[in-house]
Amino acid sequence: MKYRGAAHTVAVCAVMTALLIAVQYALGFVPGVELVTVFLLVFCYVFGAKCGVLVATAFSLLRCFLWGFYPNVIILYLVYFNAFALLFGWLGRREKPVAVWVCPALLVLLAAGCAAGAVIGIPVSVLYRARLTGMLRALFGVLAALLALYLVLLCVGGKAKRFGREAASVTALAALCTVCFTLLDDVLTPLWYGYTWDAAVAYFYTGFFSMLPQTLCTVVSVLLLFEPLKRIFRSASALGKGDRRKKIARSRAQTPRKSEDDGENAASNDGRTQKDVV
Repeated sequence: MKYRGAAHTVAVCAVMTALLIAVQYALGFVPGVELVTVFLLVFCYVFGAKCGVLVATAFSLLRCFLWGFYPNVIILYLVYFNAFALLFGWLGRREKPVAVWVCPALLVLLAAGCAAGAVIGIPVSVLYRARLTGMLRALFGVLAALLALYLVLLCVGGKAKRFGREAASVTALAALCTVCFTLLDDVLTPLWYGYTWDAAVAYFYTGFFSMLPQTLCTVVSVLLLFEPLKRIFRSASALGKGDRRKKIARSRAQTPRKSEDDGENAASNDGRTQKDVV
């Protein structure tokens, strides 16, 4: 039965890896739009960190056949997505929900960073400054709306409060992880290629053009798709568990039961039992 469980795990991870590669390939031509985060997040949340790490590692390596083998990108994806899988796999297995203060704290931190960037300004070319400021304001508005929604959900009872708090907390963590992905790239790539200090600073500032739309897409996609995808993945997980239970019950039913007095009342050659002989 362990073999069948392992086979089911490998099959699920293989299908999920193919789905992630297909999603990234389909949306790879649209700048700033990606759904890999929400699919991998919900998968790890439902199936656990073990399956999540397998999928994250396979995805980080197999995607290179489509986009090329770049060592810094491979290291970036392996480090980030495995840490991502461990975090949300652990959160999905927690019996207690995320603390109430976590989501507001993360949203306030991210919104404050967007507001500071929009007011103070980021030293980029004048040609791109207006575009960058607009993205900062848009992300600030979305984060502020999410914070207001979370505070409203705290005042509501029942399932809406529980589901809403869960989705909002996961969304805030996903947004923070997306920011950390870009920051990790800002450190790893200059170190790998040996950039000068000025080139590294320029690379850091240009990273905002990819980080802001990706963070905005992550917030919207996770908030809207978390609950539907969670139900789909849980149905698939329950289906696999149900199949294993049926196989276990079928194998137990086919196994012949031993008699309680098998050795004690075994018949001898003349038809008498061992008790009669004694």
